[in-house]
Amino acid sequence: MEKTPVSVQLIGKEKEHYLIKFPNLKIPVKVNHNLYTKMKHSKDYVFKEQNKKRFKNNSA
Repeated sequence: MEKTPVSVQLIGKEKEHYLIKFPNLKIPVKVNHNLYTKMKHSKDYVFKEQNKKRFKNNSA
């Protein structure tokens, strides 16, 4: 049985911790730089891009 990777999202950075949003969790998880680096290079996690809202400029 093959494992499917968990889709996570980097929310931001708070001092020396990274805030990562996991599916089915309401609050982000704080991880240090070492664990963040391991997660980024692991096949068990897939990082999604953060949705950046773009605002349309309606100036004349």
